[in-house]
Amino acid sequence: MVKMFKDSKFFLCVAQKMNYEDGIIFTENNIVSYLAELEEYISSLITYNAFKREDPNAAISSIPLDQLLAKEFNKKKDQFDAPIDYTINNNDGEQEKESEIYLGKELYSRFMKHVDAGVIQF
Repeated sequence: MVKMFKDSKFFLCVAQKMNYEDGIIFTENNIVSYLAELEEYISSLITYNAFKREDPNAAISSIPLDQLLAKEFNKKKDQFDAPIDYTINNNDGEQEKESEIYLGKELYSRFMKHVDAGVIQF
C-alpha cells in the first residue's frame, strides 16, 4: 500500500517516510512510525475522495466526528486542593515548616533565594 501511495501524487506532511528495504524488521519501537506513515496516506486519500465528491466538509472528512466526545460546557469545573505546607532545609541542616500562600512573583523570588543559597539544587 505504501509503495502505491509513494508512486501516486500523495505526499506526507506530518509523518516521515520510512525505509522499506528488504529484510526490514518491525519492532515495538518502530511500528508506530510505519503505521503513522500509512495512516497519513490513508487520511489524504479520504480527503481527496471527499473533494472529488464535492463534499462541503471535505477538508475535515478524515476526522472521525462520530467518534469524538461532545464538549460538556455546563460541566462543573474540577477543584483541586493545592498543598500549602512544605518543608525546606536550612543551611544548618534544620528543617523549617512553612504554611503560607504566596503570589506568583513572591513565590518565584523565594524560590530564587533558595537556589542562590544552595538550599535547592538541580
